[in-house]
Parts: sequence; C-alpha cells; structure tokens
Amino acid sequence: MKHLFDIFGKRGSGSSDAVTCAPSVDGLVQQLGENDGVTRERARRSLVTLGTSAVEPLLMALKSKKSRVRYEAAMCLRDLSDRRAIDGLVEALADRTFEVRWVAAEALITIGRAVVPAVLRALMEDSDSTWLRDGCRHVLSHFAGLDLRAAYHIEHHPAWVDFDLRDVLSPVITALEQPGAASRVPVVAVKALEFFPAYPTPRLDKPVMPH
Repeated sequence: MKHLFDIFGKRGSGSSDAVTCAPSVDGLVQQLGENDGVTRERARRSLVTLGTSAVEPLLMALKSKKSRVRYEAAMCLRDLSDRRAIDGLVEALADRTFEVRWVAAEALITIGRAVVPAVLRALMEDSDSTWLRDGCRHVLSHFAGLDLRAAYHIEHHPAWVDFDLRDVLSPVITALEQPGAASRVPVVAVKALEFFPAYPTPRLDKPVMPH
C-alpha cells in the first residue's frame, strides 16, 4: 500500500525554502492543487492546524473538478476527524478517482462509529454505484472487525474495534460481496440501521457557496 498515493504525493523539484503558505483559508485550499508537493503538504498541515474553521472550505474542495484537490481535501478531513464532514466523505466514497475514495473511507474510519448510520443510508439510496459499495465495504469491514488480520489494518488502525457491530454489519458486508449486491444491499442495510438510535447525521450550520 505504500506506493498507493505516489502520483499525488510526489514532491516538486523546487526548493522547500521558497515555499510560503497562503494567508487565508481559501488561499490554502487553492494551494492544495499546486504541482509542487511541498506546497501542498504545507498547505494541508496549515489547514489541519486551523481546525474546525477549515471544515466547510475543505468540504467544498472535496467537490473540486481536480482530483488532486479532492485527494488533498480528503487527507485534511481525515486528520481533522470532524463529524460535520461525514456526509461529504460518504459521498466521496463514490468518487471517480480511487485514491480519493480510499482516503475518504480512511477518514470515515478515523471519525469513528458515528459514521456507520450514514454509510448504511448511502447504501440504501445509491446501491447501484459499484464504487460506493466498495467504499462502504471498506468502512463497514473495519467496524465489524473483519479486517483485523489485514496487514494494512494492523499498520494504520488501532487494535480495538467495535465487536458488538459484528453481528449487525456482517450481513451487509456479505451482501456487498455477493452477486446481485445492488438489489440485495438496500434490504439488509435497512435492517442494520434499526440497531442505531434515530438521530440525524451532523450537518454544516449553513450551505457552502462556491467561490
């Protein structure tokens, strides 16, 4: 997995000493699309340091036409681990770029158990998307404790897992792995959702308008 993000993670040839961070959140988000890897890395770190004030602009960046920007935005949201990003990250599980889908899944796992209802609802609403189903399986497998022996899991995730979710989520994961998943999954997702209290996924306080 260490070469997974080589295309997005390459550093530019310029000197890192010449790199300066933009003075505003919007400027930092724009720098996520720079060709120079050092610039992108410093912008990403600065956005994460800003904390909650960066969440809304990053969710907007997650819809950028540029895959590099979407990838970097997902990386920031992974490090911020803010529940307000759940809906946007679940949507990104269907991104056309694999690296973006993978980081979105990792970001959801980092946020924790609270993401599971949103993932199940996505399967109920958009089970025709192969990319979304694969991303949801990635996330749900973690919380069901089904990837504990996977080398990547051991290296990147804590040893604990919500074992009480194993029985709830295992039927969903099984359906995701079988033929006819598009029609099977919504049915079992509805059943699994009954395990969770009825509360809305946290949303942003106000809509984000494109610049």
